[in-house]
Amino acid sequence: MTRETVIASFVIRFVKPAVGIGSLNNKDIDNGDGAPNLRIAVRHIQGGHERRFADLDDAVNFIRDEIQLLERD
Repeated sequence: MTRETVIASFVIRFVKPAVGIGSLNNKDIDNGDGAPNLRIAVRHIQGGHERRFADLDDAVNFIRDEIQLLERD
């Protein structure tokens, strides 16, 4: 028996918070290593839900977990 192809589509958005009105200081946009403090939003298209992350590794783990759930079905 052949297995069906599993398709999982995701939209990943990287958002850099604005500096200016409402920002307390530059710590809001710098995580200490000189890299901007990006926010990551991942939307699973088939499932219709979205999660937000501050760390790219967490976002990748979310995607990996969603794919594993699809493969079990």
